[in-house]
Amino acid sequence: MKLPHPASLTTRLGLLFALIATLTFAGVGTYLYQSLTSQLESHDDLELIGKIALIRHFLLETSSVKEIQDDPHRFLDVAAVHDGLIIILKSADGNILMQNHSDHGALSTLPVAAANQTPGKASLGRWTLNPGLSARTVSAWGVLGNTHEQVQIIVARTDSDRMALLRAHRNKVFAAVFFGALLAALSGYIVVRQGLRPIRAIAKQAQSITAQRLEMRLDVTAAPKELQMLVLAFNDMLDRLHRSFQRLSQFSADLAHDLRTPINNLMVQTQVALSQPRSIEDYQSLLASNEEEYERLARMVENMLFLARADHANFVLNKQRLDPYNELQHIADYFEGIAEDAQVQLAVDARGSLEADPILFRRAVNNLVANAIRYTPKGGVVRLATQPMQEGMAITVTNPGIGITPKHIPLIFDRFYRGDDARSDSASSTGLGLAIVQSIMMLHGGRAEVESAPDAMTTFRLVFPSSS
Repeated sequence: MKLPHPASLTTRLGLLFALIATLTFAGVGTYLYQSLTSQLESHDDLELIGKIALIRHFLLETSSVKEIQDDPHRFLDVAAVHDGLIIILKSADGNILMQNHSDHGALSTLPVAAANQTPGKASLGRWTLNPGLSARTVSAWGVLGNTHEQVQIIVARTDSDRMALLRAHRNKVFAAVFFGALLAALSGYIVVRQGLRPIRAIAKQAQSITAQRLEMRLDVTAAPKELQMLVLAFNDMLDRLHRSFQRLSQFSADLAHDLRTPINNLMVQTQVALSQPRSIEDYQSLLASNEEEYERLARMVENMLFLARADHANFVLNKQRLDPYNELQHIADYFEGIAEDAQVQLAVDARGSLEADPILFRRAVNNLVANAIRYTPKGGVVRLATQPMQEGMAITVTNPGIGITPKHIPLIFDRFYRGDDARSDSASSTGLGLAIVQSIMMLHGGRAEVESAPDAMTTFRLVFPSSS
């Protein structure tokens, strides 16, 4: 099943800009809408209180209740300029003296401000009209000029005109939110696409890098500051890949070289033996020679299999607490016969303890001792010792001899690497011994080091980290 393609970063950022713009416009619009609502209500309240004051003034100029009933025009003119304004005048006993809107339904009970008191917020209330409309209402007592008789004044203003204004404002807010979000999404898409051009340029450079062009590197100076670390990391990865490919190519060439020699020997010797009849002794000599080549091939294959297993992440170590003196003495005893044949002495000077896999420990030291005996001149001494270090314990194998030139030291632990001086002894060496030592130390979390110079002492050091 084909998985859907995820949205591009440009699209995601454009939509994110649209979301931010929507929330921003909606928040600002809501705030402005609420602010306008509050301001309109305050304006209506002040206007209602102003109408109360005006009607009180008209009442002072009125001589009697009957005059209000006979000539209500002065009071009706107060509401003439406002379609939604309702004015009701009632006598002290509750009879309606004048009203400009008869179909207003039952009047709610309202608090009435005293005649000598300016109506405040406590005198304001809401009145639900018959059509379902709501009105802002204020009520207060007024006094007639001649009789000082009290008249209740009720002034109300319906919400219809105010709601129409708010509705228009709300529609404009919705339109602003919609078009603002659309504009932000489009602008964000364009800006982000323009801003991501360096990334596309880097991606185009990366696409041009192949296994045959690993020497190419991305241009750090063309990348934005925020991406320079990523480009540098990518270039470092390319450096490691390039070195790995070079080592792999060299490994393949060295492997072919080292396999070709014993196979050619086997093939040539067999062809010579079959070219004419031979004696039983000749065939036995041929088989003995072939056996040596087969053993060499077997050692090479075994070493390569070990290196392949050591490179695997699931390789399990069986670490134990070891006594270096006993281990090194056991190795010296094992090489005693070989050392005598080479007229070389072995000396052990060790103390302390370390934690390591005993089998791998012996294999690593065995490889170092075998190399040391091979390159130690007659009468020389190979010394096996311990060296306490800050990070743990080191095992050193030191021998005199021709030494190692500086140009070979950085490559001495590479697979199939042999210095030129050692090539003459390639029949007894596969070039994998020191690579195995390096792999064993990496498995232990330690390291392998070498110190040498031409015609000087050579010291190989295996540093095992402490267990704490």
